[in-house]
Amino acid sequence: MLQHLPTEVLLQILSYLPTASSIINLSLTNHELHDLISADNYAVFRQFVQRSFPSIKVPPLWRDAARVLTSRSRAWDRRAIIPRECYPPGDDLQPSPYGRSWSVGYVPAIDSYESWSGSCWADRKEVLAWGAAGRLQTRVKKDGTTTWRTLRTAGDTSQHMDILDTRLLRPHQHDNADGESILFRRANGEIVKVETLPTHDSFQQTSQYLATSTEVDCMDVSNNAQPFLAVGDPNAIHLYPVHGADHDVRAVDSVSGLQASPVRQRTRCIKFLADQMLAVGIQFLQGRDCAPINVYDIGPSGLSTAPLTVVMAAPRSGHGQTGRHSANTIAALDDSTFTSAHPGRTFLSGWTDGVVRLHDMRIPHGPVAEYVDHVDDGQILSILPIGCERFLAGSHENACLKTFDLRMSGAKPYSYLDARAPVSRARVARSTDDRASDVQREINIFLALNINYGGRMWQPLSRRVQHRSERYRGSIYSLSAPSPSSPTVYVGIENHVVQLDSVSTDDFRSGIPDLVDPLLGLEEGNHILNLSCYQRPRDGHEATDSVLLRKQFDWPDGRRDSAASTRAHFPGNQIEDGWDERWHLARYEWRSVTHADWTIPPRYHLYSPQI
Repeated sequence: MLQHLPTEVLLQILSYLPTASSIINLSLTNHELHDLISADNYAVFRQFVQRSFPSIKVPPLWRDAARVLTSRSRAWDRRAIIPRECYPPGDDLQPSPYGRSWSVGYVPAIDSYESWSGSCWADRKEVLAWGAAGRLQTRVKKDGTTTWRTLRTAGDTSQHMDILDTRLLRPHQHDNADGESILFRRANGEIVKVETLPTHDSFQQTSQYLATSTEVDCMDVSNNAQPFLAVGDPNAIHLYPVHGADHDVRAVDSVSGLQASPVRQRTRCIKFLADQMLAVGIQFLQGRDCAPINVYDIGPSGLSTAPLTVVMAAPRSGHGQTGRHSANTIAALDDSTFTSAHPGRTFLSGWTDGVVRLHDMRIPHGPVAEYVDHVDDGQILSILPIGCERFLAGSHENACLKTFDLRMSGAKPYSYLDARAPVSRARVARSTDDRASDVQREINIFLALNINYGGRMWQPLSRRVQHRSERYRGSIYSLSAPSPSSPTVYVGIENHVVQLDSVSTDDFRSGIPDLVDPLLGLEEGNHILNLSCYQRPRDGHEATDSVLLRKQFDWPDGRRDSAASTRAHFPGNQIEDGWDERWHLARYEWRSVTHADWTIPPRYHLYSPQI
């Protein structure tokens, strides 16, 4: 009957189907419906993608986008995270011949992007770059091959040569069709642009940006086709054209980025909110006042002499500490969504009091929302928005990576639970309660990996716990994702870059072709690490919500059939509904270990201390 309806009516019906699987199932009923749904390369999925994931910008590969986004959403809801270290192969794994042990390691400055050039989702390129002390590491994944390059410089073990900021130019911003263009800033104040050449491991410096001060605090690059470089020093903000006519590029405009104040201050962070809008975070070095974020307009004549808006961090809900606090990092929201006609009006900021604040420039002065962790109140050093759905925040202590949902409770347009088979009314009511609880309770992830402190620079994480190994308890310095639709997040900790992939362990056993993104490289043999996490108490329920520590188990027997193997090894250790099979409640039970089962990990049971 449906196939006899007018096409416009059928498309209207399809727009109301809640899941991608329901659209596919409908296409399997007869040839006429299949021809309609598969027309124009399954363009019928466009309405589903834009309705279910309205803030995620994707290329017009609508069926592939539906598969990728629904798979990632399911993995995220199940806290399905696979961590591995990201490091170059071959000779780059070896320490530098003139390297030595350091009491303080380097901070990876990470940037990444991905682009599409074909007719399917797999026809895309992913580029990753980060500063590893004085070296620049780049990785390009394209057409099933992975290419690594390393920029080495004489004296790159000296701390004044450390790379503190890295920015990858996007394909629409440069003419280097056979390579990449990268800007980076060193600790000695040097800012340069280099390009990768077709020959292996070859870089060419094409520009150097002449600073007016020997001290440079921060930098950022705009996203337009003719990008600008903004540089902040202790006294002013400078604007450079990224593609200058000469090798030595001078600033085209400079303004004082500091407000009139009797106390010492400096530029702490800088971020392009849009092509014509620049946010500058100020840090007071004296006094007890909270520092502002100044937002400047960029017009034909350059930067506005006075801030367009001054954003303060006055708490609206009593969260945060009083005293001298400032923004450590700023992240724009509207640059990744097509829903806003005025990009750059909303942005996130991470503060020294451990609070992430959401600002709307249409509402002056204070923030419109605050995101607080009642367990860990460490400073926020890094923020990564994922569309306008959620964001990650890196703490300065305990290797804590925090997750937050930007959407209001009950405003989630898609859930993988909608695609389940019909269940009883009691189970539906229970699962509905679980879904509401999951929305309210986000998780903190500990990247407490085994670190060989005192090891040489550029040495990867050890696969075996050594005598000198300790758990990493430091900061989450940097976060980057190739795109809002990517299942991968790159995390910078001291001396290492960790790749977190949102993919469920049971996706490997599904038998569905291309369900797991081939660019994740899970078959390359990289060592899969284990993490721990806990659910944060809900706001207002700090005294009643328990904190349940969970830990990940190893891939059983090195295979990816985790659920079956886990049940075989641990018949009494029940896998929790709503969580990936690798997560288990963590309470160690001492028991005798026989020779036959000495390789089996310990069993864990419920542990729920109260806040």
